[in-house]
Amino acid sequence: AIITDNRHVGGSSCPSSSVLQSFFPTALPMVHENRNDLSELKVMIAELKQEIKNDIKKEINSMLKTNERISEKTSEKTSEKLRRELQELRQDNKDSEKCAYNRFEVAFKSANSECKKLGDRLAALEDECRRNNIRIEGLPENRESPNPVKFAAVLFSKIIGEDFKLDTEIAAAYRIQGSNNSKHRTFIVRFEKLQSKLNVMSLLRQKQKIMFENNLFRIFPGFSPSTAAKRASFYNIKQRLQKADIRYSLLYPAKLKVEIQGKHYIFTSREEADKELKLIPTLS
Repeated sequence: AIITDNRHVGGSSCPSSSVLQSFFPTALPMVHENRNDLSELKVMIAELKQEIKNDIKKEINSMLKTNERISEKTSEKTSEKLRRELQELRQDNKDSEKCAYNRFEVAFKSANSECKKLGDRLAALEDECRRNNIRIEGLPENRESPNPVKFAAVLFSKIIGEDFKLDTEIAAAYRIQGSNNSKHRTFIVRFEKLQSKLNVMSLLRQKQKIMFENNLFRIFPGFSPSTAAKRASFYNIKQRLQKADIRYSLLYPAKLKVEIQGKHYIFTSREEADKELKLIPTLS
């Protein structure tokens, strides 16, 4: 047999297809088949990789969505919790404000009551100091000079007449600043005894008009500004009672006593008197 060295034929060391076909007539189809199988395997591997990637991607997306839902639920729970806490804080704040307001209201009422009591005590002390005084308003200036005490005695004697006792003891007489709408300062006459003052006031009430040297003026008991203001608040009601010929009187410190058909009514405020007296036909 002749053996030929083909390593240098065509410059290649691998046997050609024709040589393989001559020596291995069934090898070439198997090679082609294996190559096709390999190509299909590569395709299958590529497809499998793609499927794996898609599955991983789907799984990641699913995990992300799940995480989002968990986050949303957690956020909702957190928000709900915060809302509840905020509502509780608002309610606590309202309760605290209400409690503080109630305490303030109680304290204010208590303080207001104490202030009223102190005011009433102060007015009572001032009234006590002025209980012997008579206040004259509208008297022209300088009429009392040079002796105010002597002038007061002469004044009462001329107004009241013979019923006035000249020996009535007057302790002092002087001017003070009157009301803002008064042209003349108020003239104060202080008696030594309370009974002397009461007697003079009783005689003065019998006079319709009090005139002196063609001057009309008014005479009042001496009271503190607080008591005087309360008594003055009954002025309009007293005018109506006087026109209706209904008897009345002012009690200390500021009470209006009214006599209607033999019955006596006492009112402690102008509002109370006005409300009740409106029910009377002659005063409505």
